[in-house]
Amino acid sequence: MKPHLALLTLTALANAPALAAERGFYAGFDLGQSSYDVDRRDLDGQIVGAFESLGLSVLAGESSTSEDGFTYGITLGYQVLPYLAVEASYVDLDDAEYRGSATVTDGITTADFRTQVTTESSGPALSVLGILPLPHNWEVYARAGLYFSNTDVTARLDSGNITSVGDDSSSSEEFLWGAGVGYSRDQWTVRLDYQQYTDVGDDDVLGEVNIDRIAFSALYRFKGF
Repeated sequence: MKPHLALLTLTALANAPALAAERGFYAGFDLGQSSYDVDRRDLDGQIVGAFESLGLSVLAGESSTSEDGFTYGITLGYQVLPYLAVEASYVDLDDAEYRGSATVTDGITTADFRTQVTTESSGPALSVLGILPLPHNWEVYARAGLYFSNTDVTARLDSGNITSVGDDSSSSEEFLWGAGVGYSRDQWTVRLDYQQYTDVGDDDVLGEVNIDRIAFSALYRFKGF
């Protein structure tokens, strides 16, 4: 029995890599939700500070944020080894919005102001995936890489018939990480993926934010490449 059991064990180990994806190129797309970690209190403080720098005092105010959005991306990857892949992608992380209203005074008269700040980010990314194949064509993986962000910030200030608009754009390279689970059948793989893009934006403008991303993806593996 022991030689027979040893033979079965060796056979199983020899066939284990077949459970993982074959080497080669694959491509696909994903759709999901992004969430910006906006610090509303910090933005409140910056708005109040801007008024005070003009010699105005804030009598009352309120604010809100909209941090979730629709995200999508396209991916080109290469399975280097059964347990290792590299991916190049383009992601659109949608935007986040801050809205505030304030009543201010110069000591003589008062006025009402409305503020709207929108931050949006998109760009290419490169990442490496460490993959653990599981039985029945399942797999789990972790990723780490760089996000080459293009981030735009637009600020709008309204008071009566007066409107002022300003914008700023910045580019930077930020760390990204994530994890997910996938299922393969024939040449197709579907995934549920979590990613985080860290310190996105310009600290000299409105600060840096972390952006979380949850997405479903579909990948097609090319044979013979």
